[in-house]
Amino acid sequence: MTAPLVSIVMPVFDDVTTIALALESALAQTLDDVEIICVDDASTDGTDAVIERFVARDDRVRLIRHEKNASAFQARRTGVLAARAEHLLFLDGDDELVPSAAQTALGLATSADADLVGFGVTIVEGDGRTGNAYERRLQPIHDELRGDDVLRGLFPIDKPAQGQLWRYLFRTSILRSAYAMLPEDLELPRINDLPLMFLVAGLAMSYVSMGDKLYRYHFGRGGSGHRVDSIERAEFYASAIRSIDSIRGAVDDLATAHTEAELLRASYESTRSSIIGYVCFQLVERSDADVLDMALAHLMSLAPAEDIIRAAARFYPVTLKTLKFHMPRPLLGTRPVRNVLLATSNLRTGGVSAVLTSQARYLTDAGYHVTVVARSAGSEPHAVPAGVDLVELTSRDLLGRLAEWRSICRDHDIDVVIDHQVLYTQYWPEFALAARAEGALTIGWIHNFVARPVLDGTDRLELIEACSKTLAHITVLSPLDAAYFRLRGIEHVSFAPNPPSPLLLDSLSHAPEKQAPGEKIRLVWWGRLEQRTKQVYELIEVGAQLRAQGASFSITVIGPDWDDVTARKFNARARQRGVADAVVAIGPLRGARLEAEIDAADAFVTTSLIEGYQLTIAEAQARGLPVFMYELPWLTLVQDNDGIVSVPQGDASGLARQIVRSTGTRETYLELSSASIANARRVLDRDYTRLYVDVLNGTPAHELSPSPTMDDARILLGLFSFYAARSHSGSSARPSAAPAELGIRLWSWAAPLGRQALQKLPGLRPLAHRAKGWLRAR
Repeated sequence: MTAPLVSIVMPVFDDVTTIALALESALAQTLDDVEIICVDDASTDGTDAVIERFVARDDRVRLIRHEKNASAFQARRTGVLAARAEHLLFLDGDDELVPSAAQTALGLATSADADLVGFGVTIVEGDGRTGNAYERRLQPIHDELRGDDVLRGLFPIDKPAQGQLWRYLFRTSILRSAYAMLPEDLELPRINDLPLMFLVAGLAMSYVSMGDKLYRYHFGRGGSGHRVDSIERAEFYASAIRSIDSIRGAVDDLATAHTEAELLRASYESTRSSIIGYVCFQLVERSDADVLDMALAHLMSLAPAEDIIRAAARFYPVTLKTLKFHMPRPLLGTRPVRNVLLATSNLRTGGVSAVLTSQARYLTDAGYHVTVVARSAGSEPHAVPAGVDLVELTSRDLLGRLAEWRSICRDHDIDVVIDHQVLYTQYWPEFALAARAEGALTIGWIHNFVARPVLDGTDRLELIEACSKTLAHITVLSPLDAAYFRLRGIEHVSFAPNPPSPLLLDSLSHAPEKQAPGEKIRLVWWGRLEQRTKQVYELIEVGAQLRAQGASFSITVIGPDWDDVTARKFNARARQRGVADAVVAIGPLRGARLEAEIDAADAFVTTSLIEGYQLTIAEAQARGLPVFMYELPWLTLVQDNDGIVSVPQGDASGLARQIVRSTGTRETYLELSSASIANARRVLDRDYTRLYVDVLNGTPAHELSPSPTMDDARILLGLFSFYAARSHSGSSARPSAAPAELGIRLWSWAAPLGRQALQKLPGLRPLAHRAKGWLRAR
């Protein structure tokens, strides 16, 4: 019998509703000299009976039966080994070939003497539509490839891998060589074609293509496009990773004789990563809510978390928005740290930027190479410390910014990222995963008291808790912040006070000796003119209370205009309150002019509602100024600090009384001044270089991560209730109770903290009950 020119191999399983149409398309080929080999993989629905009718009708159709189901991978092997033609097409039992497929593809293969011929395909959706994005991605890209370029072109590194066998006409001998490299009993239930296609691309020496669409693929008829509504279906989707893993040994064997062994290995690793990313994408996008946790847990049993994150970031970064809730925490200290990235919004003077630049100096002095990355434009070049690189992100969309982030981490060989924005941006978890994809771990640095999101009415704290495992470590500014996270079951946290500012360092080198105030009390405040948290208008109220008590005083307010307050607005309000002659905002000052204004004052007064680490307190004390303030009990600067006098939040009258009383006698004032200088010096006692090195290595000192106490939980519950009420009121320091619906919502948000605290410290139950009453959540 003369051998056919083209063998059409059809692996089938339970295709009774579609097999006839597929066979009709094979028999309708304009090239008569074909054979059609149907390999029935132990169907149970009568598929074989349909094929038998075609066998009886046309002797070009052959039926080979498997006694047990062995996957389409084995069914194709059976068909390839049984094929008699030198060239071969694959046809699935639920798809179709166009009539000219065999003749057109064979003609090109013969004229070009090619091992592989690529052709176009049509993707038919369930409603009959064609031309979707998937179809566009499957069309041939290269007209011709030779030698190693076949692999390079068909499986490009860092591009999603496509390995559908039905897109090609093959030289049959290449397929047999590829199958010979794999175990005879290998079964691949999911993505069973790509592993074989990869080996074929590694073996083939020539490829040509045409744009003609010769194959009609019916999307959703087989195992693709379905919801993941059970763990069994999730396991089926995820088994694709076992499929690509199954050929690693064959790839290693092929590499020993391959002219481009490194290309082969790199292409395989990229393909494997692409498959992991694709599986992850499918599970994330298609899983029902009650299946997703189990599905991702199963995924992580098949591939290391690092591989999953890397694959997702490289090929399907949109999945990071879901993966951030599911990834296990990475561990610091597993490799040496040499290059550190400090992340911020933009680099300027003051605020978080001042902390970051100081941190950069300490790290640079410790021998690390530091790169500062600003997520927004507008950084001030003079703010960049010597020896530090500054990079600004330029992309506007999130996926573009994540790609930039990965590139920066890769190009600068970053080992650890310290992200100073975790309290201020919602996308930090995606950035942490993108960095991890390039081997860099992220430390989250929180720059305000942990209740700040409660005051702001945002979900930032919930996000930090829900995504805490994307961070290798969380650094906060006080023991009370650390206690909060520990009460919430988050253990990888420690506190680290902010480093001293240049003003503080300079001041302590020649701290002035203060004299007791004369008849007039001169008070000073500096910072940014901001009302929401710094409550600068409260300084006007303190002035009004000082006047009411008959004091002779002045309050000089120094700092730049901010979002909601300008010096002009401040002074206008002072006029309305009748204290414009004594309470004056003069705008920003720097350097010697700022120091002169501070030294001309007798005391520092501050009315902040919330702060993370108010460095101006230490700066004032370093120049001998007593500090008068509203209570901020978590601040490490105020603890055991005899140079500070504080009153409850909003008690302007009480603060005015304390100012008059404490500055009224020489002895009391000088005691406060002396205590201020002594406490400012404590800020310098800490070895900040050692502190940062320990954090980078995952070994913070034990005393910086204390276990929570009964007092911690009591204070936290009280503060959270206060800030929740303050968030609703917007202005009053002692607002009336929030409406019931708001109180219930806030309580439902804070209740997990209460439950954690009560489990460890049951004595807090009466306080928790009162807090629930304050919010009208009972």
